[in-house]
Amino acid sequence: MNTKLDNVTTQYRKFNDNQALTEGQLNEFIDYFEDQDRLSRTRLSGVGVVCGFQSEYIELEILPTLAEKTARPVDRDLEIPFDTIAITQGAGVTTDGDLITLRQVEDKKSEAVIDFQAKNYRYYRNYVDVVGYEHFRIGGQQVPLLELFTTQEYKQLLSEGANAGDFKKVVDIRSSLSDKIVILYLESYSNDETPCQDADCDNNGAEQVANLKVLLADSASVSGLITKGDAKDAIYKQHNTYEKLFDSLPNIEAKRVILDALVKTAPQLKTKFHSAISTVAELSDGFISIAGAFNVNMNLGGQTLFDKLNPLLTSTSPGLEDYQYRYDLLKDLMDTYNEIKGLILHLNAECCPDIASFPKHLMLGPVGAKQELGKYIPLRHSFYNSPITTHDDENYERVVMLANRFVQKVNGFQSYIGRIKITPSNMNVRLGNKAIPYYYNVDKSLLAQWNFEKTKTDRAAYNLSYHTANLAGEDFIQNPLNYNIDNNDFYRIEGHLGMPYKTALQNINDLKTQYGLAFDVIALVLEKGGKPGSEPPIREKTVSIDELRKQLISISSDVSNRTLNSQNTLLNISKLDEQLRLLNQAEFSKEGSSDGVTVVKQDPKKDDVVSELLSEFLERKSGLEHVAGVEPGGTFALIYHSEDDNQVLADFSLPYLCCSKKDPAFLSLPANKLCQKDAPIVMTIVPADGQVKAFVNGAQIPAVTQSGGQSFFDPGLVNTAYFGQTITFTVNDDPVEAQMIVYAQPNITVTTGTVSYDAPTMDENANNPDATVEFDASGDFTGLTFTWNFDDGTPIIHNETPANKKIHVYKLVAGQEKTFNPTLTVTNANGCSTVYKLAPLKLKGQSTIACLSGMRVVIQYRDDVDKGHVCNDATFNLKGNGIVIGGNNPYPGFIGNIHLSNTGGSQDRGNHKPGTPALSRYNEIVITQAEAKQMASLSSDGFVEFSLECALPVNNRPPTGCHQDVAYTEIFLANATVPIYFGYPNGNFLRINPCTGVTK
Repeated sequence: MNTKLDNVTTQYRKFNDNQALTEGQLNEFIDYFEDQDRLSRTRLSGVGVVCGFQSEYIELEILPTLAEKTARPVDRDLEIPFDTIAITQGAGVTTDGDLITLRQVEDKKSEAVIDFQAKNYRYYRNYVDVVGYEHFRIGGQQVPLLELFTTQEYKQLLSEGANAGDFKKVVDIRSSLSDKIVILYLESYSNDETPCQDADCDNNGAEQVANLKVLLADSASVSGLITKGDAKDAIYKQHNTYEKLFDSLPNIEAKRVILDALVKTAPQLKTKFHSAISTVAELSDGFISIAGAFNVNMNLGGQTLFDKLNPLLTSTSPGLEDYQYRYDLLKDLMDTYNEIKGLILHLNAECCPDIASFPKHLMLGPVGAKQELGKYIPLRHSFYNSPITTHDDENYERVVMLANRFVQKVNGFQSYIGRIKITPSNMNVRLGNKAIPYYYNVDKSLLAQWNFEKTKTDRAAYNLSYHTANLAGEDFIQNPLNYNIDNNDFYRIEGHLGMPYKTALQNINDLKTQYGLAFDVIALVLEKGGKPGSEPPIREKTVSIDELRKQLISISSDVSNRTLNSQNTLLNISKLDEQLRLLNQAEFSKEGSSDGVTVVKQDPKKDDVVSELLSEFLERKSGLEHVAGVEPGGTFALIYHSEDDNQVLADFSLPYLCCSKKDPAFLSLPANKLCQKDAPIVMTIVPADGQVKAFVNGAQIPAVTQSGGQSFFDPGLVNTAYFGQTITFTVNDDPVEAQMIVYAQPNITVTTGTVSYDAPTMDENANNPDATVEFDASGDFTGLTFTWNFDDGTPIIHNETPANKKIHVYKLVAGQEKTFNPTLTVTNANGCSTVYKLAPLKLKGQSTIACLSGMRVVIQYRDDVDKGHVCNDATFNLKGNGIVIGGNNPYPGFIGNIHLSNTGGSQDRGNHKPGTPALSRYNEIVITQAEAKQMASLSSDGFVEFSLECALPVNNRPPTGCHQDVAYTEIFLANATVPIYFGYPNGNFLRINPCTGVTK
């Protein structure tokens, strides 16, 4: 049997009017258009089973499903569709271009019906292929085949003389049907032409027969035909190989690196990454199978893929712990492997299907095989599309390119050290649509295999990467962050591994600012030394100018020698920066500024590099993923071991801006030394809501208070045991550089002692009203100085040597009272002072002599007031402190200095004051200074006792000698118009302070 497309007719003749046509001309015409029709199907549409052709055995006990879909009404008494093989209508194209559907032959054999949904086959007989179809033969021998018939076809054959004994029912082979493969075979041949015996030969010619046979074959026989048959089905074999390859490939995915609070050391972090590097053997075996199926050359320098991969993924480069990038390499390889695997089932395309593959038959798979979504049916032709109707043909090219990329990545991995760069990329896309990582050698070979679409359009150099030497020269490729990045949702951040974390963080922040990128950067430390706040005080650290210069010389040497290892240079710079940060905390003397040396310190707020323990961070936040970069609006986290071992070990990220308490942590105090009783001081904190703790030698102390939304340091809360010791602080549990020392206040006792007024002798100044006050102090005076303020305007003498007693004379004005508020400020060697406020001191000028000098004493009888007194003997002596005042005998010949006689006799002595009633008597005595001194000498407290005594002898006027209660007396201070006393004296009538007027 010859296939139609083995020899294609490429031309035909056009007919002329009244032309006599030959058989060759007519056949040429038909063959041309038939060949074009067949070629259009196979080359422009495809070959194989298009749809339908689903088979099912209908048992008696089961309600028919497919058979009930028969389009024509069936007389169920004659045609009950059980114990039959039902095949649904379908469509398929052979590689010879035959369009096959199920047929139902009508009365004329040359006509058939195809408008039905299924056919039910109840009978079968052995089939012998008389045509000699090679696809049914192995070594020239036909494999066993069974031909199926419906009841209608069976009866038709019997009516045409067929032997009923050749037919059997399908139910007889029911038990083996699941192992039977259904084959649709278009039996094609040409009947021998019958010679014309009549004059009319129009109805004669060779009949072209195309009988559709429905055959069954054992699965083993069909498999044998595919592998060693006389004709090979190259198309099915190839695509079946893809199916088997897919099923044989291991399912592998990269394990995540999941951090937890137990990761506290660099080796533990490394173990996390190494634990995630797994399935290397499965990856190697799987890719070897892929490379073999697609003839990909693995040029691995004579090594097996496993021997190449295993050390590549698990070791690290000397001097650089780059296990993070080796883990990234594994992820890249797995992404490529899984992308290839996903494409293997999408290769159903044939550009020029081999005509000899299945020219006259279609395999439908086992009887009863279900065409379920995603399920592969063995020994069934799929539909193999023309490239014009699908992209599966490109998938083959993609697979080959991805496989070559896999090999390129294995050979091109490099441990690179360079500056930090940020490259726009994409997150949830195929690897080829991402920026090329910097741990690859980005040569032209890798670029050609990286992105299929770009390579296909000759734009392989327009990929983005850290390395730009082999990329396109346009600035938007060389510097992509200067251009539109709307289509990018990820930033690759590379070059920081092995750098001191502060340097890396600063560089990344600089790039963020330069390019206006929206993400945050934090530093997480695995291990911190000691408890928070236990760092040694700045005063206990040493900064050597000589060491600083040596570090600068070392850096200069690294640069001048152009050393390849920049990590050492960066480490030296980091150490130098730490020393300079210590200088920022040092106390510099302002003396010597005239020498032209001015020290300008850095603003502490600029030093915002604050780290948090990874374990503590994970208690607050989860979701850290290593993705070699960060999404816009995310947080990029640098992980390092400790402040001593401060190189970046790995990076992780969060998909959101992290509300870390490191934004940044900063504390500023208005002073670094306070005294015990100083008022609380405001603490400037960043962040404003940060929690501040105070520590002494690692032990937390209560010294921080909150009020009105602000934090205060209260020295009064510091226990006396911590006086003089350095207090350190943390903000949100992270140490800050601010420090404080609290010193004790001086503590003594001071009181006001005796107050005395001057008691001058007769020779002293009579106008001295001063008071002498004695102040008493007690306690430990070691290292103290005193500053007295007597509140009287006298100069304050600072820093006096302390003494137990201090005597001060207050300058007063006689008769004037003033209140003084003396204070004593006691200062210790640490500059702490205690101000002692003594009780208010009320003093009034108390000079007795001055107050007595010129004092007037008026004694009189007022006849108009004190009526009824007539006396010729009323003689008295006025005394002060027992001294007769005015004792110079103003009335010679008479006793006494006060006379109130009013009889008109000689004893009246003319003591009548003009303008007063005739019988009134008036006596006025002015105290002299001599008398004042004499009286004052007899007074210890400033008081003078005045008395008015009878001057007559007792026997003159028994029993008292004088009249009583008749003298009205007034006492005036010198020049005063208002008396300080008035009344009727009786004996020792008055004890008075002549300066204050106070009486007793």
